[in-house]
Amino acid sequence: MPPLKTLIEKHRKFYESKEKQSFDRSRRWYRGEFWPVDSADVEESATRSMLCSKNLIYSIADTAVSSLIGPNPQVAVRPRNERAEAAAPMINGLMNWVFSQNRMRRRSALTLVDAVLCKRGIFKTGWSKENDAPVIKAVDPSVLFFDHDARDPDDIRYWLEATVVPWPIYEKRVKSGRYKHHPDVEPDSYPRWLLDDARGAGSRSVRDSFRYVTVWEYYDRESGVVQHYTERADVVLFQDKIDYIPYSLYSLNHSGVDCLGLSEVQLILTQQQTINDLLTHLKQIVYLMIPRILYDSGRLSEEDLNAAVESAAGSFIGINPDNSDSLRMLSQLFYEMPMPQPPEAIHQFVERQETDASYISAIADAARGKTVGARTATEMAIIDAQSRTRLATREGHVNDAIEDVATKAFYLCQRYMQADKLVRIAGQQKWASVNYESLRDVVADFELVSYNPIRSNPSVILDQLINLLPLLLGLDSVDQHRLLEEVFDSLGFTRRILVPEAEARAKTQEALQAAMAGPAGAAPMAGAAPALLGPSPEAIAAGGAPGAEAAIAGQPTAVEKLAAAGVIPQQAVAGMSSGPPTGPQA
Repeated sequence: MPPLKTLIEKHRKFYESKEKQSFDRSRRWYRGEFWPVDSADVEESATRSMLCSKNLIYSIADTAVSSLIGPNPQVAVRPRNERAEAAAPMINGLMNWVFSQNRMRRRSALTLVDAVLCKRGIFKTGWSKENDAPVIKAVDPSVLFFDHDARDPDDIRYWLEATVVPWPIYEKRVKSGRYKHHPDVEPDSYPRWLLDDARGAGSRSVRDSFRYVTVWEYYDRESGVVQHYTERADVVLFQDKIDYIPYSLYSLNHSGVDCLGLSEVQLILTQQQTINDLLTHLKQIVYLMIPRILYDSGRLSEEDLNAAVESAAGSFIGINPDNSDSLRMLSQLFYEMPMPQPPEAIHQFVERQETDASYISAIADAARGKTVGARTATEMAIIDAQSRTRLATREGHVNDAIEDVATKAFYLCQRYMQADKLVRIAGQQKWASVNYESLRDVVADFELVSYNPIRSNPSVILDQLINLLPLLLGLDSVDQHRLLEEVFDSLGFTRRILVPEAEARAKTQEALQAAMAGPAGAAPMAGAAPALLGPSPEAIAAGGAPGAEAAIAGQPTAVEKLAAAGVIPQQAVAGMSSGPPTGPQA
């Protein structure tokens, strides 16, 4: 391994020559800045006003975040030993708390946008002594370098992160004893190689108002050593042993060679540029289509023309043509200039470029909010799920990185988190069967709880529930009252309009007994099964549900009463006409 100073210089040169320009361009395009301000061919304001673009980059990044990251990323523990089995509820609660505290949705979105624009997304998991909790950050790909020989992140031998430390914070670290004092270390301006064009001149001006120290964090997997190093003084400020690497790296598109990855901008570069050029030409043609009127200056003076053009509507305008014949031929004084029409091929070619970009990026029309015809909630969710087929590999890369973060965060909790804080987070009840010391021996992996649009969409849940009602209402094993409560909750109705459960069961019992008694004064049906007479008062008190009232011929069932009242659809009654249905009804 070469000396740190040499290694840093090689990586910095590689970044400045191979990646910096593409990173800057991707970030500008993401913000819609497709045309350089100082470009020689667009200096004139009139020419610049003709520039036009359609931001596919932002659309793809935004759709990727919505498609690949759920609204609330959570992990579930996968125990690898008996102690992990016993502690699973506590561990799940702990990790969900860690993700919540670190705004994992926001962190994941940041790394995903980085992966779309700058080839790779990077998490960094560390420990905060002040908060007694793991800290998860999104690292800018511009400042993190690693072993280029590795084809898989697990094979990366070393990592280098350039951290720009404000001078007051550096002095604080020296004073606390974290950094060794070196008289050769002096404050400097913000590193010029990190001041990319995407940040803007304003940002550079503000940063130049402060003083910094560039500290390189070096992690060597093979030797298990971490060093904090400053190349300006060529000194090691801090060194310690490590038993884990804090970085979790992923790319949406593998380069086929190394772990650097490919950005979405690289993949659709041609399509984005072509669309911008075509739209610019189309805008010019549209401006040329604005009608232009020619007039006969030999027979109509400029003064008369201006009077006609600038006058108010409905006013009388006097003109002085050269003779009376000209007045009779007033319509011949003006001529409409023929204007070009935009070729239809331009529109078709733009649409084709958009289609190609969507295909390359695996972003379906439905994912971008584009639908054809009316769709039910379930249909839309199914379309969304189908669009994920090509996204499955990318989703797997993101999930693997987040799961790796969870594993590292849990490891840090095992090592450093205080027992009383664990109890507060997980709850005393969950700790009943778990010893704090035994937690250190827990061996577990984590799996991201996948976001499923079908299971998570309230409209879909309601749609499925209504379709299943005929089946559910025909089953004795289903608590009908609680079923209605679920329907009401899905519809957003208040439960207050429902009769209390005990009262409803009592009324059902009375109706059944009256039905079995027949007309007034008649004796109950001979040989009637006790089940048809309804449950006993003891069963009612225990929450038992009558399920056989529909068997009484000629009497309206509870289902029929609900349908007549409009509480449930009539299909539910139809589904019960020939016995319980065998599946959901259309």
